[in-house]
Amino acid sequence: MIGFGIIGCGVIADFHANAIAELAGEARLVGVCDVMFDAAEKFAGRHGTVAFKTEDELLACPDVAAVCICTPSGYHAASVIKAAAAGKHIVCEKPLAINASQLAQVESCCRAAGITVSVISQNRYAKSIKKVKRAVDEGLLGKIVCADIYMKYHRSQEYYDSGSWRGTKRIDGGGALMNQGIHGVDLLLYLAGEVKSVYALSKTLVRSIEVEDTLSAVVEYKSGATGIIQATTSVYPGYPRRLELNGDKGTVILDETSIVRWDLETAANEEDVILLPAFTSGASTPTAISNDGHVQQIADFIACIKTGAQPLSGLADGKKAVEVILAIYRSAQERRPIDL
Repeated sequence: MIGFGIIGCGVIADFHANAIAELAGEARLVGVCDVMFDAAEKFAGRHGTVAFKTEDELLACPDVAAVCICTPSGYHAASVIKAAAAGKHIVCEKPLAINASQLAQVESCCRAAGITVSVISQNRYAKSIKKVKRAVDEGLLGKIVCADIYMKYHRSQEYYDSGSWRGTKRIDGGGALMNQGIHGVDLLLYLAGEVKSVYALSKTLVRSIEVEDTLSAVVEYKSGATGIIQATTSVYPGYPRRLELNGDKGTVILDETSIVRWDLETAANEEDVILLPAFTSGASTPTAISNDGHVQQIADFIACIKTGAQPLSGLADGKKAVEVILAIYRSAQERRPIDL
């Protein structure tokens, strides 16, 4: 079994602990740590494990082969670098880092350590997303013309006030796009390919935060396709994230990870395509998401540790998503198109 440690005992850490518990026989939770030791103790009590007093103590434990990094965004890079130096395999919550300097350090340290790294993008593991990916790769949509993501979520002022790091440039790294919208950005990269250029407008319209609560960007993909990336956390009541892929031979539309339109020139009546509304969505409540994605991603991570394969959402993928977001922020700041 792979022994896991969890660094950071906030809300998202429960998803990691529960996923590890579901993978009993392949994984076990050795211990946890948090800058607030009482929080780590309470978390450890809930999940039947032990609380380490410090991150260094957890990383020094020989029974910990892998760590899940669940700290606030701005602290991810430092923990990744320390864990890599300790020779631990890493599952890192998104984003992998929040600026270009951090990204470069993280990539260098992880590659030098020769460890397995998986950056949380649990939606890639959904059966529906894999089905859409196959359809794109097999050319069933023809030439992709448009690839768009519309994330119109709701986060109250109380949500931002609940943590001193939320909505800050230094620790959150950004607002609606970096924190919530990064999942949609990653899916666009996964399904539509790499981005060539972006042109963005960013505003803080409703919430009292340092970063954007509303952003829109025009995207040009390397394939020649165009698209829209829209992210806001300030519309009521909040709606499931919508992803649209339009080709000259077909269109697929998803609400979160549920396929709601499957209109193809060929194979239009594919029997195993079931159109369903989104059952779970973090549109209004961050924790209102399924744990299945984390289970599948951590299972993939464990398999890759054993075989030496690359995770479906690995180091390079986590880096690319952040690079696109940083380019969008730069475009909004400088009010001009930015080439990647």
